[in-house]
Amino acid sequence: MGMEDVVVIGAGISGLTAARQLQQGGHRVIVVDKSRGLGGRLATRRRGVTTIDHGCRYLQPFSDSTLSCLPTLLEAGVLQPWEPETFTLEAAGSLKAMSPETFYIAPQGMSAVAKALALGLTIHHHWRATALTPLPQGWRIEGVTLSGDRQEQPSSIEAKAVVVATPAPQAATLMDRAALQHEGLANLRHQLQNVEFEAVITTMAGYSPDQSASLPAQTSQNGWMIVGNKHPILRWVALDSGKRTDPQELVVVMHSSAAFAASNIDRSDLESVGQELLAATAKSLASWLSSPTWMQVHRWRYGFVRQPLGSPVLSSPAVATLVGCGDWCSGGNVEGAIASGRQAAQLIATVLR
Repeated sequence: MGMEDVVVIGAGISGLTAARQLQQGGHRVIVVDKSRGLGGRLATRRRGVTTIDHGCRYLQPFSDSTLSCLPTLLEAGVLQPWEPETFTLEAAGSLKAMSPETFYIAPQGMSAVAKALALGLTIHHHWRATALTPLPQGWRIEGVTLSGDRQEQPSSIEAKAVVVATPAPQAATLMDRAALQHEGLANLRHQLQNVEFEAVITTMAGYSPDQSASLPAQTSQNGWMIVGNKHPILRWVALDSGKRTDPQELVVVMHSSAAFAASNIDRSDLESVGQELLAATAKSLASWLSSPTWMQVHRWRYGFVRQPLGSPVLSSPAVATLVGCGDWCSGGNVEGAIASGRQAAQLIATVLR
């Protein structure tokens, strides 16, 4: 295999944004990702005919219209407006109604946003990058294939430039070995170690379609969403099936508080952790939530950025052909991730010219 122009490590929204922009600029780009799907935290789980968003919950209007992917995705039918009845859950357990607000959701699941951005890109799935090695004219990206199918999956890829679009702790691990001999990489790795994330534990629960999905505090039938306001256990809860065009069952998704996740993220009995989250939700919102027909639990070690890098990208003149991007750079969730991916692409394109 010859040398590529750019390898993008990570197929989240920041990495896909960078890859798309670089490819449109005429560069040969390969994206590698350890998952079988796309989108990173733009994650959708399928359970039979049921679609469940267990990562990024929705998009909000972008403050910077030049970054906004909303018009294109709305026109393509990937996104549609969502106006749930919204409440805050106070620390003491009381619900307080919030002002109406419009969000944007994907009826086919939030991973559909990533699939739209990935059209036309070359992507190696189930390939986990393990180390970066500087070469005289570029980089060697070493990795391992995680699936059983090892056909056409290389053990390493060489490229003139690299965009690292994984969470900061994973990006730092990629640099561990080479940083011992390379001062520029050691400096970047040190910066990455200052980035902090909050973990999140997500519980997904399904209910009979005959069950009334309303909350006692509701005044409409538009679906509902709860935002935890310093609640010790719950960060966010919503009727996820309210986002679907024709839901076959009721689905509620619960995200834990950072404190609850920090105390439980490494427990081996994840099912029990999910039951605790479910019990807290039922106690605070409605008793019917305590009796789902099924339940699944997922842990996000890098759920939300607590302490960002403080810069739109991770870069250094000493290592000009390596740039890091993601919402962990300057914060801002999806909008910040897109802005970071675009700037990473601009920096790499300038160096390659």
